[in-house]
Amino acid sequence: MLRFSLYRLVVLLCVATIIYTTMRWYQILFGRGDTESRHFQHTCNMTELYRHELEHLFERVHRLLVQHGLTHFLCYGTLWGQIHMGKMLPWREKAEFCVLNDELMRHEEARFIRNFYASELQIHYRHSEGIYRIFAKEPGSLHAAPYVELVVFQLDETQGMYKRIGWKRRVLPPHCDWTPSLECFPINLLQGTLPKRPLGRYSYTVPMGGIELQKYHYPDNWWKDVKVRNCNLH
Repeated sequence: MLRFSLYRLVVLLCVATIIYTTMRWYQILFGRGDTESRHFQHTCNMTELYRHELEHLFERVHRLLVQHGLTHFLCYGTLWGQIHMGKMLPWREKAEFCVLNDELMRHEEARFIRNFYASELQIHYRHSEGIYRIFAKEPGSLHAAPYVELVVFQLDETQGMYKRIGWKRRVLPPHCDWTPSLECFPINLLQGTLPKRPLGRYSYTVPMGGIELQKYHYPDNWWKDVKVRNCNLH
């Protein structure tokens, strides 16, 4: 019969904590992170009405960012839509602009947010992810409202790379090669006068090199064609 030992219990708890912590760090450092941001794949087939609402919201957000003089460009799934179809992908619930933290810091945050509310838009900042999420206050007759995300990147001059912000990334190694979840891309993709490309009825800024940005955000499958099931591509 085993006798109770406080020492043994403490040792067991320490070993379990070390194993759990090691596994979590391995997932963070070597895992591919959020599925939406790492894999180009569809999840559903949105209606034409939903897509029109999303395009309209996207243009409203674009106009506000222009008024603030903020650099913003297509990225993630929205950039895929521009590259492959010239419009929003019909299976996506949201659209993305990538923005730069250095430029945002020049604006008073409270005033920045008030301008969105003044334009009848709801905006919320997700501190863990470094993302502003924006909804229309009146999404019409839709059951699920479309939304736009502003994904914030910070320039790391030492590495010559832009990388994602958010408090959950601050505890990780800051080097891009060690931490895939930083979703880094090189500074040269934003140098010079950025081109504009059509997305639906409007044209928006895209990074230099066309598909080059996707090679960094989708390193495992950027070259693959999309296999579409039950989605209306017309």
